[in-house]
Amino acid sequence: MKRSTTIGFDARYAVTNSEEYGAYSRLVVEALAKATARYGYYRAYVAANKPHAEYAKIEELHNVETMEPDGAVWRACTLPWRMWAISNDLRNGDVELYHGLAEHIPFGLASRNIRSVVTIHDLAFLHEKNIADTVEVLIKRLYMSQLLRRVDRIVAVSECVKRDIVGQFAIDPDKVDVVYCGVAKCFAEHVEDSVRSEVRERYSLPERYMLSVGKHLSRRKIEHVIQILPLLDHELHYVIVGEATTFTQRLVRMTEELGVSDRVHFVRDVQGCDLPAIYQSSSMLINLSTYEGYASSVAEAMTSGVPVIAARGSSMEEIAESAAIYVDDDNRDELIGAVRSLLDDEEMRSDMIKVGRRLASRFREEVVAYNLLSCYRRVGVDVRG
Repeated sequence: MKRSTTIGFDARYAVTNSEEYGAYSRLVVEALAKATARYGYYRAYVAANKPHAEYAKIEELHNVETMEPDGAVWRACTLPWRMWAISNDLRNGDVELYHGLAEHIPFGLASRNIRSVVTIHDLAFLHEKNIADTVEVLIKRLYMSQLLRRVDRIVAVSECVKRDIVGQFAIDPDKVDVVYCGVAKCFAEHVEDSVRSEVRERYSLPERYMLSVGKHLSRRKIEHVIQILPLLDHELHYVIVGEATTFTQRLVRMTEELGVSDRVHFVRDVQGCDLPAIYQSSSMLINLSTYEGYASSVAEAMTSGVPVIAARGSSMEEIAESAAIYVDDDNRDELIGAVRSLLDDEEMRSDMIKVGRRLASRFREEVVAYNLLSCYRRVGVDVRG
């Protein structure tokens, strides 16, 4: 009798600090490896195994193995390896199911009798209104359409994403499982005051601040929070953690024009282990994005015991439910009122934190593992614990 089941992952982002896919890739590999420690074996396929402190801990698990391209040619040509040649590596490694953790699956799996699952995180391009992006949107749409039809099963990170998959691409809803991305356990753990102080000093953070987390994208409406700063207590700052983009310079100019550059802090290259302290030191999280496939910062804030202000629509209300104050992303007065309520009404703040922590149980690593294993069983691959 076969003692183990081998699962392969497209884990190229697990060894990076990618905000969209890095944390998710690491959480999934670790959660599944621990949930099926006796009979599950996991091969994480990466183009290059770069040193990464958080992933290094996962590699220490006895049933996780990191796989790189075999041979100098494929190491130099990683794209064709990921698209085609990896299928032979999977067959030679006795992989029974390949899970694309970042919206990609290689060709040739079905002919090698390898089942396939893909996770779809974000279909924001479907909602782009910039005419200049029309060609890029068309290419993405064509790629996504063929991908969704090639795979055996689809994981959507929210009901919001599932609606887009089914409605925009005419995919059978029974082919799509909703499995939330999950939040690492460290966010639920209380961070001592001394550690918070050390982290604040390391990143030059103020004592009292509102927080936003995520890549600087125009759809996230970061500028709307900056615009209300002159109308709020001058001791209240705004910390923006995330990867800079071409949009960042516009935000910097705005802080200078409004005279609040000393109260707005752009923080990059944050180590994952420092994020819980940054969350727990904040007064609130604000996410005004007009579209989020899965509002990871909202889930992390809830888990960390931080109240949330979020924009109505997309996946926000699905993730936070009653644990957030919802505002229209372009209503300045509504946003100011929400901020002041969380600063002044301690009872409201306490109630939101309690509800948020209770609802955050949906994002535990064990829940993610259970739901993904159920998804795998639906394509005929049963990984026992």
